[in-house]
Amino acid sequence: MSAAKKSKKSAVIETGVDMDIARKIWLAGVGAYGRAYTEAQDAAEKLAHGASDAFDQLVAKGEQVEDSVRERIAKAPAGKKVASLMGEVTKTSKARREALEARIGAVRKSLTETLAPFNLAALGEAVQALTLQVEALTEEVATLKAEKPARKAAKPVEDAA
Repeated sequence: MSAAKKSKKSAVIETGVDMDIARKIWLAGVGAYGRAYTEAQDAAEKLAHGASDAFDQLVAKGEQVEDSVRERIAKAPAGKKVASLMGEVTKTSKARREALEARIGAVRKSLTETLAPFNLAALGEAVQALTLQVEALTEEVATLKAEKPARKAAKPVEDAA
């Protein structure tokens, strides 16, 4: 009989270990997701910042080139005609730049709204709630397993009566 009791105790211990391992696997998966999300968010922010800086640098360089070209054209014989054409091109490019900036703003807004559901604070709270549920279910399973041998022991007593 002592061997039977030992095997039941080892089965309960093994089941408890299995639940603990399952919980750790779950938490490791959630942790991996959190890390991947944080790294992706950091990379997206760096990319957005870098693209914005590069764009601003290109615009500044373009303005320098434009000024240099205007000076050279003003000195040329057909300078007035070319200068007027350049003025028109400049107006068109400014309008296109404004349209591009509006599109970039819309993309940034869309990206911000898309990533809003992945708020890390909200995810942390959800993980905490799930952890509490897992712990409660683990306790409930342990209680049910403890009651099961008591029920089996009670049956033979009822049969004898």
